[in-house]
Amino acid sequence: MRVGFLLCRALLVACGTAVVAGLPSGAAAAASSGSVPHTVFGTAWPVYHHDGLGSGFDPTSTDLSPAAPAWTSAALDGDTYGEPLVEAGRVIVATENDTIDELAANTGAVLWSTHIGTAVPSGRLPCGDISPTVGITGTPVIDAARSEVFAVTDEVAGSGAQHYLVGVDLYTGAVILHQAITLAGSDQLAQLQRTGLALDDGNVVAGFGGNDGDCGTYHGWVVSIPEGGGAQQSFEVASASGDSQGAVWMGGAAPEVDGQGNIWFATGNSAFSSGSDSYDNSDGVIELSPSLGVVQSFAPSTWRSDNGSDLDLGSSSPALVPADGLAFQAGKSNNGYLLSQSHLGGIGGQLQTLTSFCGADVDGGTAVSGTTVYEPCGAGVVAVTTSAPSNATRMWQTNTGAGGPPIVAGGFVWTIGGDTLYGLDPTTGNALQQFSLGSEDNHFPTATVADGLLLAPSSDQVHAFDGPAGLPPPPPPPPPRPGYWTTASDGGVFSFGGAGFDGSMGGRHLAAPVVGMAATSDGGGYWLVASDGGIFSFGDAGYFGSMGGRPLVRPMVGMAAAPNGDGYWTVASDGGVFSFGGARYWGSMGGKALVAPVVGMAATSDGGGYWLVAADGGVFAFGDARYQGSMGGKHLDEPVVAMAAGPGGGYWLVASDGGVFAFGGVGFFGSMGGIRLTRPVVGMTPTSTDQGYWMVGSDGGIFAFGNAPFEGSEGAARLAAPMVGIAAPPLP
Repeated sequence: MRVGFLLCRALLVACGTAVVAGLPSGAAAAASSGSVPHTVFGTAWPVYHHDGLGSGFDPTSTDLSPAAPAWTSAALDGDTYGEPLVEAGRVIVATENDTIDELAANTGAVLWSTHIGTAVPSGRLPCGDISPTVGITGTPVIDAARSEVFAVTDEVAGSGAQHYLVGVDLYTGAVILHQAITLAGSDQLAQLQRTGLALDDGNVVAGFGGNDGDCGTYHGWVVSIPEGGGAQQSFEVASASGDSQGAVWMGGAAPEVDGQGNIWFATGNSAFSSGSDSYDNSDGVIELSPSLGVVQSFAPSTWRSDNGSDLDLGSSSPALVPADGLAFQAGKSNNGYLLSQSHLGGIGGQLQTLTSFCGADVDGGTAVSGTTVYEPCGAGVVAVTTSAPSNATRMWQTNTGAGGPPIVAGGFVWTIGGDTLYGLDPTTGNALQQFSLGSEDNHFPTATVADGLLLAPSSDQVHAFDGPAGLPPPPPPPPPRPGYWTTASDGGVFSFGGAGFDGSMGGRHLAAPVVGMAATSDGGGYWLVASDGGIFSFGDAGYFGSMGGRPLVRPMVGMAAAPNGDGYWTVASDGGVFSFGGARYWGSMGGKALVAPVVGMAATSDGGGYWLVAADGGVFAFGDARYQGSMGGKHLDEPVVAMAAGPGGGYWLVASDGGVFAFGGVGFFGSMGGIRLTRPVVGMTPTSTDQGYWMVGSDGGIFAFGNAPFEGSEGAARLAAPMVGIAAPPLP
């Protein structure tokens, strides 16, 4: 597969045992008082602890008073260390065998299972406590708008290991993205991707640390990669010469993304522990900008000695409290630090320190409800209330001993301890409900609430519990989805997403190579045009004539369809235009001197005109097509190869290096200009909403921008002939 800058684009129960604790009448009242007596179906939990801030709070008031066993999934093909996620009636869970599974929320049945790669045998690692293989450890993340699930795999690479960012289709499990992650100067066998993943304005964010035991050469990392693949941004902890470690792991919690797109996380110990060592972003709370520059940080004044004693502050995630602008952080030192979100204060900048905080390590994601923070203390969850400007008060510690990362839903605080899921009274910490889950290999398991269900992982299964409203309905069908066709010079057609395959000329004798394609207005068919002017129609695309078999002054280079589907235009390299069916002739450049040959055309939305574009970026307008500007006479790194029409009489031009030029009010959504390509770009087409576009390379690689989702490509396949064009149908 092509990865990184080469842009990989691949095509493609029994109920659990339950024990409900006896509920005193007062406790039962407490359990129900915070619940609304209904269950909200169709709700989602797309990221670790529900949302970008990692609040762990279910805002839908799912009724879990009481909860009851609903289903338990079949055994998965490996241990699951991440949190189950929910979107569109589907439960997503990933395993240490580098497999992503999708389960039906109403039954737990497997809808699809995608095995990504070969997970790394634990015996290859310099140390660690995950076995027998290390694959997907961090919780994935779902982008519902793209219908895509992202995860980070750890895969065998020769005698070593390589981490990849992968994207799979939410509805089919097809692999969409498989991009290698770079961790400069680190041995990836010594690097563990433990944090959950997060989304930040079109980028996937992940944290890296080391294996249990702090062995080998590793650093703490935060990486950010575009959802469609591309240039990776990186932030390295403990980056100074002679320094190392500084893990970003947080007991599996995800980096948190605030309303400005800034990224919050906490770090572990580094190798710097002497009085002469300068601060290196270890054992602290860090806020990064979306471009991964440090905005501000906090570290205890004891950070050096904490480093030397392995007292990671970053064993848990920062608890950001929007209600009062405060934050709370605790880790392995048994101290809790109250911080100001607007001024973390640097070294020793805490507002307040709660000493002897909980009697054990604090590991994993926190939960926040109002101004109350629930911390995952190994000796039992601790509740802390905050108040501006600078006060934090310890409220209670549960006597159950359960210390798994808590969430708040249905009037309960849910936490896993040992092999038991507890529902705690949020005002006292007393257990109101409890359920046996079986064995737990995950050290910091955490529950999920969405689609009317309470979900909890055990070693290799997912356990579902429902409330009084019962199970959710079956998963809804996939929504109408965009798609596109690409065509090769031998007439082969490849369909992706919602674009249906209606036939091709692949494998048939052609008098001349295909040079372009156009789609019908209803998306039910398409035409291909060959360089000799021959037209091939498929689906509901009508045949209205061609120049095939007639003498041409210059070869044909492209075509455009009439908006109502009753005709089409073709254009030759000398700018000659030929109209067929209901497509009216509005003029041409045929017989006129051109600085550079014409390479493509596009029609106006009403069919009352069209534009031609030349290789030098010159644009020629005919009929009611307005001239909006061009690149003619301007320096181009590479020649223009195609154009596409947008709303309001605007248009885009695209060059062979993927550079995009926008004219007449159409939006610029990005390009491949300046990025090394394996093969040149040969065509482009906009989405039906004109808020994005796709480009295709001659090797079949697809580049998607704006609201154009990546739906697959031929970029990783062997093609019988080079790709020459792309077209997209409107959404139904």
